[in-house]
Amino acid sequence: MMLVIVSIAVALVSFIIYALERRSKSEEIVWTDALKISAFGGLISAGIVFTTTAEPMKEVAKEVVPAVQEMFVGSPSF
Repeated sequence: MMLVIVSIAVALVSFIIYALERRSKSEEIVWTDALKISAFGGLISAGIVFTTTAEPMKEVAKEVVPAVQEMFVGSPSF
């Protein structure tokens, strides 16, 4: 649920900032640009929230971190 709320909130904030920026220059809102900015802002924020809160990802990271540390710190074995 948090994923949906955050992505919608970021999309709305992106649209508001775009609209205010266009109004400050006394230009009309280009609706296709506003839609693109809002959609991409929402998608990017949804991806960030998903990767930082997903429980399976945390389990995978716990298993991968020691292997990566061994790869860079440990002695090579051929």
